[in-house]
Amino acid sequence: MHDVLAESDALVDELLEADLIVAGVPMYNFGVPAGFKAWIDNIVRVGRTFGFDRSRPGLPYWPMLSDMNKRLVVLGARGDFGYEPGECMAHSNHVEPHLRTVFGYLGIEEVHGIAVEYDEFADQRLRDSLAQAERRIDALVKNLAESLATTVNS
Repeated sequence: MHDVLAESDALVDELLEADLIVAGVPMYNFGVPAGFKAWIDNIVRVGRTFGFDRSRPGLPYWPMLSDMNKRLVVLGARGDFGYEPGECMAHSNHVEPHLRTVFGYLGIEEVHGIAVEYDEFADQRLRDSLAQAERRIDALVKNLAESLATTVNS
């Protein structure tokens, strides 16, 4: 059993060491790619990243990473468009909502998502989306750096 869990242990150890998790997650058929889902299945571990106790009053589950100040940044790509909250295809976006659920379950509540759209069109809309994503990434990096500086100086 230890041999079977060795890779999962290594992936969990890597997650526990990280303050910032940056994941490149394209949308495949409205969800995450199988390889990324396999990674998730390896890091969602009872006794390592979430607790479980049937005798616990209320919910038997609890997040174990809550007090670790971890952040998740999801950089995505979508062939189509309209998947942001409030847009025409938002109901079909099962990437960011799924990741917010999974990582929230572990105790990582700060999740930032930036995605490029129009990949299948390969026209000016894609170029505009890339430029917008770059601006959003720059702003996010600045924001995270300022937040880190505030935390270090506190």
